[in-house]
Amino acid sequence: LFSFLVFLRYQIYYGYPLETYLEYPIIIAQDVILLFFILHFSGNMKQALFYAVTFWGGWYVLTLRKWIMDLAMNLCTLISAASKLVQLRYLWRTKDSGQVSALTWSMATYTCATRIVTTVMTTNDLAVLIRFITILILNIWVTATVLHYRKTKKTD
Repeated sequence: LFSFLVFLRYQIYYGYPLETYLEYPIIIAQDVILLFFILHFSGNMKQALFYAVTFWGGWYVLTLRKWIMDLAMNLCTLISAASKLVQLRYLWRTKDSGQVSALTWSMATYTCATRIVTTVMTTNDLAVLIRFITILILNIWVTATVLHYRKTKKTD
């Protein structure tokens, strides 16, 4: 959720066309609703106010200085890459793709590839391109690993 908020704020801060980030408010709304349900059903609704204040405050702190915005964007790229590396590590360790969907990772790969094309065509922002290229490479890697460790069903 933090990465989506930073990316949305980054796009707005630099005045990029709405088409380049229109899906992010929808993704953020979905994540907020999911977080609300998790907090509600786990009995931790008191934490909802903390999260709301933290994200609301972060939304404004990001734009205090240009270097804060740029640093946050680069840190989000690092966090996104780290999460994919954790997934890869788990797959390598277990040598089993289990319930991991190759189709889902393939769609994520396709999305990153199209985002690279649209970024080049609209803003040509280097930080955004580095983010999507990094994530594309890691998504391809995860997809290949999932396909490699996928168990085939035996038919009689």
